[in-house]
This record gives sequence, C-alpha cells and structure tokens, in this order.
Amino acid sequence: MADTHNQPGSDEWDNLLHHLRQVRQQVQEQGPLPEQAKAEATDAFRRGLALLETQVQDIRGHLKGSSGKW
Repeated sequence: MADTHNQPGSDEWDNLLHHLRQVRQQVQEQGPLPEQAKAEATDAFRRGLALLETQVQDIRGHLKGSSGKW
C-alpha cells in the first residue's frame, strides 16, 4: 500500500481518520451520538469517500495497459 504521507491530500486523510477515530471512541465510551455529532461524523465519512474516489480517478488516469488504455 502506498505511503499517503508523501502524497497530496495526506493531511486531509490524517484529519478525517483522526476525527472518525475520535467519534468511534466517543461512541464506545458514551453510547450513541447526539444529532449534531452524527451529522459531523456522516460529513467526515462522505468527505473521506469523495477523497478516495478522487484519488482512484487520479490513479486510473496514470495507469496504462499494454494497449495504452486503462
């Protein structure tokens, strides 16, 4: 797996993962989240998915098969 610390967006990944880990810990310790915290966690998760999709598209743009196409 690639080291994300040398790639663009690695700070954003680190921030998202840190936030989601904090949410997980809070849920384990305190139970279900209040509505505002649920909305923030959902937003962080969606941002992570969008970032992942962008990175996959970037990778596809740089990979070529023997025919010169993906």
